[in-house]
Amino acid sequence: MSPRLNRIVESAAAEAALMALRAIPEAVLGTAIRRLRQRRPDVFERLGTAASATVVLAPTDLPVLFRLTPDAERPVRVARRDDDRPSAARISGPLVLLLGVLDGGLDADAAFFSREIRVSGDTETVVSLHNTLEAAALSPSDLLGAPAWLRGVADAAARGALSWGQARRTS
Repeated sequence: MSPRLNRIVESAAAEAALMALRAIPEAVLGTAIRRLRQRRPDVFERLGTAASATVVLAPTDLPVLFRLTPDAERPVRVARRDDDRPSAARISGPLVLLLGVLDGGLDADAAFFSREIRVSGDTETVVSLHNTLEAAALSPSDLLGAPAWLRGVADAAARGALSWGQARRTS
């Protein structure tokens, strides 16, 4: 991580700002998951017991983390990076990698074995989540809950942003 980005990540002001605005990603991502649950119930059925487990997605380049519980009424909660409430598993890594793994654009196994992402906790939950996402072949527009008429644009924009972020991360 660059020194400038590290200062932002470690900044109390950045954390406070993101926590003050947390209702926005919670609402957007929560709505997306609920819509996905309606459109693709097979994805949630395949998760089995992992659907009720909380998985922490902890971007190493943000001062916050995301607590994901797929079948909860509020499936996404934003919390401070030092949040230590119990969870089934924790997946940590740069945000661009976590997003790329979620949408299937990046190889989760390669990211794990190269130690670019770290996994702790209940391995069965993480494997269930990984296998379900891989089999579902979800696009960024699925994960964002984009309406049908906007999916092509949302997918192109998200993939472009992920490619740009990955290129910046490796340069």
